[in-house]
Amino acid sequence: MEAAGGPAVAMDGYPSPVPAFLTKLWTLVGDPETNHLICWSPNGTSFHVRDQGRFAKEVLPKYFKHNNMASFVRQLNMYGFRKVVSIEQGGLVKPDRDDTEFQHLCFLRGHEHLLEHIKRKVGPLLPAQLQPLFPSQPQPQSQP
Repeated sequence: MEAAGGPAVAMDGYPSPVPAFLTKLWTLVGDPETNHLICWSPNGTSFHVRDQGRFAKEVLPKYFKHNNMASFVRQLNMYGFRKVVSIEQGGLVKPDRDDTEFQHLCFLRGHEHLLEHIKRKVGPLLPAQLQPLFPSQPQPQSQP
């Protein structure tokens, strides 16, 4: 569950260590109603998005506040998910069918407890954010 604009909340009412995005992703990948558009791979180490257009239009708005596939993929990337490229494709040829596969070492079917180990990447620090990390250097005093 997600409190409006806040962190995910577990069933016991305490904050969940798992971000709402990951909880929703886990739910939607495992939902039999959406298996024609998003589902686990046969071995459970990745998931497939079968028809990105329909997925974005029909599924994303049910779980997220948007229907933008690029935003969904950006979120996956921020949490360390990687697109799986098959050997046949060699990374150079676009597949004939609209099937994109994503994986993360801690996103495994049957191992929901591993979700708490998936962390959002931290972006580069801005100068204002660096200031507290480094004590102020004494500034040379100007001579009159």
